[in-house]
Amino acid sequence: MRVLLIENDQTIAGAISRAIGRVGVRCEQQTQDSVETLVAEKDGSLENYDAILVSSAAGPEAFIARLRAVVGQVIIVSLLGHRCVTSTIQHLRAGADDVLVKPINPQEIEARLHAVRRRAHGHSSPELTVGRLTVFLDGRDPAVDGQRLRLSHREHAIFSVLALNVGRVVSKEKIYETVYTLSGSDPLDKVIDVYICKLRKKIAEATGGDKYIETVYGRGYKFEAPPEDERDAAEPAMIKSVPAIPAALIRAGVRTVAGASA
Repeated sequence: MRVLLIENDQTIAGAISRAIGRVGVRCEQQTQDSVETLVAEKDGSLENYDAILVSSAAGPEAFIARLRAVVGQVIIVSLLGHRCVTSTIQHLRAGADDVLVKPINPQEIEARLHAVRRRAHGHSSPELTVGRLTVFLDGRDPAVDGQRLRLSHREHAIFSVLALNVGRVVSKEKIYETVYTLSGSDPLDKVIDVYICKLRKKIAEATGGDKYIETVYGRGYKFEAPPEDERDAAEPAMIKSVPAIPAALIRAGVRTVAGASA
């Protein structure tokens, strides 16, 4: 997960960034002035973040409202210096998705971000059951029949994009932009194909050949449970069949054995 921290004090910004980084969240820093410039220019780069943390800002309610107008569905979390019900209400009404009080707990920040993100994609539960896979929307690796399926950092990032959109087609460009925060273009987005192949292989090995990631040509990829008939056919396909013995050879063998007995 990639987040932007808006904090004017570099010492505070560094402390918060380091704390969040310890739970595996990539945190970048900018001041309010630099972000105001991007907002005024309606710069689309702000939409590449999973979340924006507003730690300090002059006129925070108005700033959050301006920010919300240009970042679309990006999660906005306001970090208050002290508990204040009035400020909390104003920040939420301005467009913040959540409000926390500093000093922050990095595990809590991560958990809240995952919770808001899954709800934004229409998932009320932190766990999804997709065929034999259990998908965790809180950052953990998926499991197959209760056994952890170990994924690399990049595999997990790509899998998470697909899992959040289970049953829906996700374009290669969208995956690339979300994972690498860059616009996809040949040949750079070919790396997505490589990681999709790795994911398919790991899932197939863990499930006995089941196919969970479909290529929708010209549109992207779709993650969903394989049809029941394909799942039923996967197990026999993994076992090499024994060639049938011709009846003539069987009869000849019987005669041979009978002759030897005589």
